[in-house]
Amino acid sequence: MATKMRFIVLRLGLLVAALAFAAGLFAPRLIEAAAQTPFQVVDGDGWLTSNARHDSSGWTPFNGARPSFGLQLSERNDIPFDQGTAGATVWVRQPGCPHFAGFGEQCGWQLGLAVTQFRSVVVGGHGIEIDGLTGGLPYGRIVNASDGRSRLVGILTNGFADFSGVDKPSAPSWFAGIDVDRDAFSVRRGERSPRDMDELLGVDRQGDIRASGSLATTRALQRAPAQWAVRTRLSAGVYTFRFAAPFQNVPVCIATSEGAARLRVAPALEACTVTSENAADDSMIDVVVVGNPS
Repeated sequence: MATKMRFIVLRLGLLVAALAFAAGLFAPRLIEAAAQTPFQVVDGDGWLTSNARHDSSGWTPFNGARPSFGLQLSERNDIPFDQGTAGATVWVRQPGCPHFAGFGEQCGWQLGLAVTQFRSVVVGGHGIEIDGLTGGLPYGRIVNASDGRSRLVGILTNGFADFSGVDKPSAPSWFAGIDVDRDAFSVRRGERSPRDMDELLGVDRQGDIRASGSLATTRALQRAPAQWAVRTRLSAGVYTFRFAAPFQNVPVCIATSEGAARLRVAPALEACTVTSENAADDSMIDVVVVGNPS
């Protein structure tokens, strides 16, 4: 009987030891999971967070080497820096910071995405990527960033939102939008990098058009001898004035420049080509064509 009791006590002791070991093994994880409760109420607003907690001392990351994310649902407070506007805002704290700084600062909550009470969407980064349903490269983007030369706002394809690279090296990059620094509309295309795109078409604030090639435009044809004229800008010292329809005979072409370089004019039935003696000439020119287009 005594031997049986000792056996029962021994088994109970082993069971207790196993339970104690299991408790020691899993308790820290349970405590850590409880400490990282994703939903918090901070100053009257609801927050859904990842890798971030808030107490009387402010915000603290669980792991400073990882980014932190937070969804703020404004109930009591407005969106920081936008007084009078509440919203549902996604905030991001960059990795490598052992602490949280203020809103908008390098180590603080930085704006990722906000849906305001006015139902408008605000994006905090360089752009919005649109992959399309097929998911094929290259992608399209709406951007507001610098290409290293000027700030561009518009539509970009096959280029990262910060113009640092491309999705598909074998495809060209295109941009169409506003060159903010030049106060102009710009259409660009490049084969190597979105930072090296060449401008194909530009429209400045005066409405003057600058094109690297010839602009094909529809004109009303006249059946009697007529005079045709255009005011434009040279590109790399050359401009070709193409006619809506070929002339019956080679017309007379006259070109004058606001620059100092001399111009050469080569008329033909289909177009009149103006060439400056300066290969880098980009001065404004006036071209007048006289002849019978019928």
